[in-house]
Amino acid sequence: MNDQLQLGNQPAAPIKRLFARHPIPSAVALFALDLPLGALAGIAAKALLPQADPSFIAMCVLAVVIAGLLTLLRWWREAGFNDRGQWRELRLLWVPAVVAIVLPLLGGFTEAPTGLIVYLTIGYLITGFMEEAWVRGLMLRVLQPVGPVRAVLISALLFALLHMTNFLFRNPAIVLAQMVGAFCFGLAFGALRLRTNTIWFLVALHMLHDLLLHLSGFPTIPLDVVQDVILLIYGIYLLRGLRNSLPSGEEVAEERPSAPQMAG
Repeated sequence: MNDQLQLGNQPAAPIKRLFARHPIPSAVALFALDLPLGALAGIAAKALLPQADPSFIAMCVLAVVIAGLLTLLRWWREAGFNDRGQWRELRLLWVPAVVAIVLPLLGGFTEAPTGLIVYLTIGYLITGFMEEAWVRGLMLRVLQPVGPVRAVLISALLFALLHMTNFLFRNPAIVLAQMVGAFCFGLAFGALRLRTNTIWFLVALHMLHDLLLHLSGFPTIPLDVVQDVILLIYGIYLLRGLRNSLPSGEEVAEERPSAPQMAG
């Protein structure tokens, strides 16, 4: 009863109740919000800051919006930005670490100016936070009432569909392959989010995956395909341990309010 009273006193309580009653439509609505918001931010950046990279500005805007939503909902910890005491099964991270770090390093590095490497590192760090907090944090949390396995599958599908705006700028065959790869990536990382009960490592691995894929001496597309195949197989393996389970300490319908700040 106390939990219900505390939830009712929260400013975002109606939104949380809506999420709990309609998890799949709510997740789709969040997905639909991302597309026009990113596009509008990019268009505004191009008009107001012509010297800046519009895609970089759009990522920054989306990152701020996501941080605002997590703060409004008081869902930083529920999204996986939690304390060490809540982490579990961290041994499962060694496979994605090998995929994201070791495989690209086997091909050596392509030469790049220091300034470019710094810019890419910052950009991919923002991307890692934005995509993990949005999909494996917020969306996956919203989808929890449908069960962990379905939640991971739906979130992976939505993550793949988030890349479909690239059809406007790139070869359709390449974009389709990118979406398939994003699904494989999302499947493994969604399962890891629930199995490890944290998102910190996923943000770091996401950043390193994108950065080293760009800097590796291996051809980008073949390396990306190998990584995606490994992650798909590993994601399927991880899903077996998710059946009929939810992250400990996280309730689906009602919950205790948590502090809005990110906990380290």
